[in-house]
Amino acid sequence: MNDLNVSSQNTQPNLKHQWRVALPGLTGGTLAAVFAGIAMLGALWFIVKFIGHSTWHWLAYALLCWLVAAVFTAWSSWLAHQAESRFAATLRRSVAQHLIRLPMNTLARQNEQTLKQLMTDDIGSLHHMLAHLPAEIAVFTVIPLLSTGILIYFIGLAALWVLLPGFIASLYYLLIIPYMTRRDGTARMQVMLDIINKADEYVRGIPVYRIYGQHSSALTTYTQATERFTRDMVGWVAKVATPASIAVALLQAVATFAIAYWVSYSHDTTTLAATLLFSLAIVTPTLRLGHGIDYIRAGRAAAKRLAEFLQQPLLPSGNIRQIKQPPTLAIHNISLIQEEKPVWHQLSFTFPANALTAITGSSGAGKTTLLNALAGLTSPTSGNIELGHTEVAALHEDTRQQLILLIPQGYDVLDSSVRSNLALTAPEASDETMQQALAKAQLNVDLSTSATTLSGGEKQRINIARAFLSEARIILLDEPTSALDNQHALAIFQALSELARTAHKTIIVVTHQQALADKADTQLVLHNLRSEA
Repeated sequence: MNDLNVSSQNTQPNLKHQWRVALPGLTGGTLAAVFAGIAMLGALWFIVKFIGHSTWHWLAYALLCWLVAAVFTAWSSWLAHQAESRFAATLRRSVAQHLIRLPMNTLARQNEQTLKQLMTDDIGSLHHMLAHLPAEIAVFTVIPLLSTGILIYFIGLAALWVLLPGFIASLYYLLIIPYMTRRDGTARMQVMLDIINKADEYVRGIPVYRIYGQHSSALTTYTQATERFTRDMVGWVAKVATPASIAVALLQAVATFAIAYWVSYSHDTTTLAATLLFSLAIVTPTLRLGHGIDYIRAGRAAAKRLAEFLQQPLLPSGNIRQIKQPPTLAIHNISLIQEEKPVWHQLSFTFPANALTAITGSSGAGKTTLLNALAGLTSPTSGNIELGHTEVAALHEDTRQQLILLIPQGYDVLDSSVRSNLALTAPEASDETMQQALAKAQLNVDLSTSATTLSGGEKQRINIARAFLSEARIILLDEPTSALDNQHALAIFQALSELARTAHKTIIVVTHQQALADKADTQLVLHNLRSEA
């Protein structure tokens, strides 16, 4: 392929830009959380002074520190949530833009569950991790370190014994719990997916089961999946959650207070109070360690999946905004290999202007894939696709979309009125113009009608009507009459042929109906190279 200033992978987005967007807010939030933690420790210090001297101004200082801590905590939370909101919004836009620019064959491999996980679950996991990150940094680092330093100041190195329960509990959270979760988590998640799948199958299959009397079988599989889920969940709670609860009960505040009293009972009241209060500041983070680790683990896994998704190769995007006239569409020796098998090999063809071309061939011959390639949504392995002697891949995306309209196979419409669906193609079109386009598509329906209430064939004709409204010079339609009877299909085919001649358009239609293909101005017959191989 010629060097036509085409960019693709080198302009792919990644997570670095999103992190940079959030970094100022996260930094400010972390600093505010640190100041809030210092203010809380200051409040404890003045409480210790009050206990030792019973002077009321120490209590006033403590209340002031608590007020300052509350202000900084609120400020930290606001900064962190503002940062993660910007991060999430930027990331969602990047993922959406990446989806738009993915090749069609790559996009087809992204199932609904995968996309849902990327757009909601994974971004949500990063949201929780970032929103809690400033507070967690302060709680798990600054406050324990300062508290330990204060304890050493009061009672010396013996204060380090106070760290023992928290240290043991931390090891439990960091080592034992993850091991047990990895050991049992996969099976537990599989059982959870089983019960969801069985429930979905049962709900979707109710009409079929009602006809054939098989509902009892579906209900049995659903019940069995439920029982397995319950049994495994109870087992997991017994093996993981119960020991964790015991650890929290035995290794946290009670044990820490006991040790704190043991190392400081012989000192004065001020030292004893300081040891008890500041030991609490050390052990408190361990109570939150499990949730903090969960946030980090989930966030890291989500970031890895999102980064891998954003590294998938994109469609080429050029900078050319004008092409030579007339805009003749031609393919020159294009080949495509998918899954190590050929789809086309050295395919060449010039699509005549002001004419309708039918693409036919057996199933698996790559007819839909060829339409996607002509629209610039799939890149051939070799060869060129040119529009007006300019490679389609070198065209700017906006120019390509203005020149080429692809109407894919299917009956997808917006959950809105017929008018709103047609306005996507022709926003300035009047109601009269839209009605004329619908008439050419053999559909008589009120423009205010909800498109989702129409039948499959009527939805298909709404999409066909877009061809009569579009200003694009190249119109590609994939099986536009597959859901229509012969009479309506023939009428639409004739209307499209007339549109090509009168509006000087190049119209290319994929069809499996040979009787319709024979009425086209020219035909391109594709052969299934995979079956021939």
